[in-house]
Amino acid sequence: MEVDRELNVTDLPLDVQQKILAGLDWISLPKAALACKAWAVAVSRHTRSSSCGLEWSNAMFRGSPADSALLRGGPKSLPGAEAEFVKELLKGSGYLDKSTRPDLVVVTVTPSWEPKLQLISDALLEILPNGKSVHVVCCVAVGIIGTDEKGEVHEIEDGATEADAIAIALLHLGPDQKVFSMAENNSSARRRKKKFIGSDESQVQDSTLEEMAQFMRRNTSLDCCGSVGTRTWTCTCKRERSIMCFLVGDNVYDVSDMKTKIEKKFQNIHLMGGLCGYDTRKQAVYYSSPESRKHEEGMREGSKRGRDEGPRTRSSRASEGKQWKRPRISSVALFICNMRTMRASYRGIQQLMCDYKVERVEMDEDGAKLHSLRKLSESKGTYGRPIPMHEVLKELEEVHGSLHGVTFGVKRLSTVSIDSQDPCLMERGVSSREAEGGQTMTQVESVDIIRGVWDATTPGASRLEAIVVPLNLKPGDICSFYTYSSEESLKELDEIIETVGGGEKDCFGGFLVICNARGTYLHNGKQNVESSALVKALPKTPIIGFFANGEGGPMPYR
Repeated sequence: MEVDRELNVTDLPLDVQQKILAGLDWISLPKAALACKAWAVAVSRHTRSSSCGLEWSNAMFRGSPADSALLRGGPKSLPGAEAEFVKELLKGSGYLDKSTRPDLVVVTVTPSWEPKLQLISDALLEILPNGKSVHVVCCVAVGIIGTDEKGEVHEIEDGATEADAIAIALLHLGPDQKVFSMAENNSSARRRKKKFIGSDESQVQDSTLEEMAQFMRRNTSLDCCGSVGTRTWTCTCKRERSIMCFLVGDNVYDVSDMKTKIEKKFQNIHLMGGLCGYDTRKQAVYYSSPESRKHEEGMREGSKRGRDEGPRTRSSRASEGKQWKRPRISSVALFICNMRTMRASYRGIQQLMCDYKVERVEMDEDGAKLHSLRKLSESKGTYGRPIPMHEVLKELEEVHGSLHGVTFGVKRLSTVSIDSQDPCLMERGVSSREAEGGQTMTQVESVDIIRGVWDATTPGASRLEAIVVPLNLKPGDICSFYTYSSEESLKELDEIIETVGGGEKDCFGGFLVICNARGTYLHNGKQNVESSALVKALPKTPIIGFFANGEGGPMPYR
């Protein structure tokens, strides 16, 4: 005798299951899994599917805290107003409607928001239902880039009409992705001399990098190079280039140290970022991760026990009543692992003079001193006689009007590979032609003219004999002089967008770091020029970032 079995959710076609579960937000999904075993199986299957994850929520408030009805004073400016403001911001982002929880939250603000930033960061952790597992990074900068609730990208800087804003991005990742992060405490020059590699902070960073390496070994294919000619090897380039690193900080020394450590562990990582901040006396980076919160809780408990159980010495009595204070964070590195990543940088430099060949240089601890150059004759294709540097600079000043904003650059050919899906370009016996998909382009290594060397042996006849540039110069190098140009910048940006490819369906979101000297200053007062170019090529792609005091990333190519 057959007994009709009661149908359950797992008996439905998979596409119907997916449609039902897709209507639940990431808070309701765990509750559905508790209903019964069949629902638990369906939810587990759904969360592991490709349709669940890779969502980006964003919101923006344009104005200062004084422009917010919740923060500008009156009874609602009492403690707790920041939490109410964050709730409104999150509600506008629509983060609860996404298929997965936010694994990473990035907040960028202009200086007027800095006094509120720690409270806003704490409010995020209290309000987000997964506050125990989320990573939060907040940056203060003179200008920020953010995407509002309507999906429109805005550049807010001091050269624009509205110079205050706060932007937030919540990254919801898939089951195969994972976020790692690590931070560096502020190190003064005195502390730096006493800092040892074996410090607790350094050990935590090494542990994070090793844990990330193990995760990538478990989740990424090992072989990405294949064989070239008669040589066969296996490398980790594709695995390393599937890691996106966003490095930010307000201390150039700590940012540089962290960058060096990261690139030593992952040579092919896609790293980008920059220096935020606006005042060295004020903190510009706020950070929280599951590991840092555990550490903070342990430090608080230890401080409390020390006050309760410690000996009644003069020093202990003096410290009574003092609470443990968060250390000042100076740099933070965020890693989004196991994702197709793309990164590139652009400058938009315009060549002012013809090419020159370096004739004579002298090296010292300050850099290379250029004494003479040979000018290229474009009609003949040959280089003329050696010209003293003071004559070259005199001609440059006549052409450009002044030496202000002039950059000296050396041209070198290099292979270009910026996409994690590009074939690996190996230096060991592989030419650019053999490396399928690789391109050879001109890289201009350039620096500002930092100072000159004058010959003042003859009174009244001083003249500039050489310029000093911190480049690895040698006789025979091809060089020239450049300046920054709005037209060249947009042209180079278009070239980069064509190189990285992508499209509306392929692009998850983006981090954008722009030099403070760009924006409205470079583009003759026009706003949102560079972000608009990105959005035009990659429509509906959310972006967050800031205007930086210094940028980190791959060298731009032309």
